[in-house]
Amino acid sequence: MLEIVDDFDVVVIGAGINGSVSAAALSARGLRVLVVDRGDFASFTSQTSSNMVWGGIKYLQDYEFGLVFKLCRSRARLMRNYPTQIRSIGFLASLGPNAPFNRPMGILGAYLYWVIGIFTTPKPKLFNKRAALKEEPQLNPTGLRGSLEYFDGLLVDNDSRFVYGFIRRATQLGAEALNYHEVTKAEFSKKQWQVTLRDLNGEDSRMVTTRAIVNATGPFANQVQGLLGQESNTKLALSKGVHLTVRRITNDDRILAFWDEQGRLFYVIPLADKSIIGTTDTRVDAPFTETNDEDREFVLRQINQQLNLTTALTKADIVAERSGVRPLVIEGGKSEEVADWHHLTRKHVIEIDSEKRVVTVFGGKLTDCLNVGAEVVAGVAKVGVRGFKRNRWYGEDHFAGLDALRQLIDRQVTNAEVSERLATGLWRRHGNLALTLVADATAADLVEVFDGLGVCLAELRHIAKTERVVRSEDLLRRRLPIALVRSKAELAANSTLQSLLAELRLS
Repeated sequence: MLEIVDDFDVVVIGAGINGSVSAAALSARGLRVLVVDRGDFASFTSQTSSNMVWGGIKYLQDYEFGLVFKLCRSRARLMRNYPTQIRSIGFLASLGPNAPFNRPMGILGAYLYWVIGIFTTPKPKLFNKRAALKEEPQLNPTGLRGSLEYFDGLLVDNDSRFVYGFIRRATQLGAEALNYHEVTKAEFSKKQWQVTLRDLNGEDSRMVTTRAIVNATGPFANQVQGLLGQESNTKLALSKGVHLTVRRITNDDRILAFWDEQGRLFYVIPLADKSIIGTTDTRVDAPFTETNDEDREFVLRQINQQLNLTTALTKADIVAERSGVRPLVIEGGKSEEVADWHHLTRKHVIEIDSEKRVVTVFGGKLTDCLNVGAEVVAGVAKVGVRGFKRNRWYGEDHFAGLDALRQLIDRQVTNAEVSERLATGLWRRHGNLALTLVADATAADLVEVFDGLGVCLAELRHIAKTERVVRSEDLLRRRLPIALVRSKAELAANSTLQSLLAELRLS
């Protein structure tokens, strides 16, 4: 029998956005928390989003006004508390032949979205065809009826970097966080759980006890309920989404929005010096997906139809690609084979099992994460596990010091543009820790690993040593967005990067 080596108030299974905010919120209440994931933090659904913090404008088409209001409030709250990590950005929506409404209905919807959002974003604008082409000359004029601009939020770095911020906050508040650890067994007896964990890197096993469990495993929620001996009327439909990274399509600092040939919203999203195009919406039966030729052809066809590019995009232009699933909630015991699954929203449902002391999170999206954290705390209290502290568990903790950081970097970096990229990037991702990070850095430590990305060797070393990095993908794909905007060939050809990975023993 395994020795029980730790005792916790709550074990959170799953370290995507829902699990990470749950761990931070519960730790802030003074509870002893363990958050565990069989992959890296945010290595599944939470690393495949469109990086948008949005109020769900498309849900207006299905009259989901309550959900849109809730998401808009969440968006405003996030943007207020993460002023450097989330920025306001315009969405220029092309009213082309696939748009499901005309210009008057479009501006009515955009104004309704603005009003429901309690005027927390800039006022929307409407453009006729001529003005639309002036705003974005690359729009395809064929069938174009005009365009409208509304505003939402965008993560400056990437989704998994944002998620890791909650893991960091949870550990600062006393939580333990384990990536690459799988829950292999869980037994409930005498109002507590015995949970067996297996280290997927070292193959060692460990047993812990806990008073409650939070199941925040995204598309695997029903399977984990089975492991815990539970049944549920809440099911999930899985929708596959694909994004492709290509050369920067437009120099405008905005997102382009279209309706694809299936009537779904399709975006061109800026990320560093590249554009992200997508997404698809394909019903799948299993959580594990890959980008295939059909996906690539669909995404490229949409962008080439919607934009009047000088040179059409082809597969040769793809720098990177990602594929993931959206877990869409089906309530009330309905069949997973719902006929109108396209109309399922990204709402979340919190299910509470008071007898077994399990709180399960179904569905959801990044924008609504602060609500999820608060609702999980309430759910855990309902099963009898309460914390009485009220520490702050979200928001940026760096409000002064950027100028001091700039001065430190300026001493070693003579190029003003590079210095500013490094300073703002380090400050955004690390806050006051950035001052310590660069205090003893040499000029060589502050060289950009890739021109234009604002990432230096000193930051890569710091992340690798302090942010629970196990594999190179953790560092380059999730803690930083390097692998999202540079191809595998470019990564392999960068001798500075490869030398560092060898030094850090990351493969």
